[in-house]
Amino acid sequence: MNRNINEIENSILRMTAVVRQVQGIEIARSFGEEAALDVRPLGWWVLASGEPLDEDSEKNRDASRDKLLLEVRMAGIVLPENIWIWDETGKVQLVISTVPTLERANRLAKHLRQKNLTIRIRREKI
Repeated sequence: MNRNINEIENSILRMTAVVRQVQGIEIARSFGEEAALDVRPLGWWVLASGEPLDEDSEKNRDASRDKLLLEVRMAGIVLPENIWIWDETGKVQLVISTVPTLERANRLAKHLRQKNLTIRIRREKI
């Protein structure tokens, strides 16, 4: 079953990369830059961060995601899609926005922290 999940996750990553590449080119042009077609500019993720994930329990992982999603919605944020990020922190993390500059990410993070959300900024990775 883990193999099937990994295949689905990899498919989603490939599809997301294609969409993000097109969006990255459009964002670069909007800032007066011409992006090379084979190089996609990376932005900055503004992430809502929650409790540690239990890697061994799908039920507990889902509960952690649901709890963070509720916190985000209670802060007045409704996302068009939920993009979950896992990294070395081992915590549930939800992409609130991808922005092209660190300055914009910091401004957005400051605003979101005022809504009592735990916010992290990370370089976008695909």
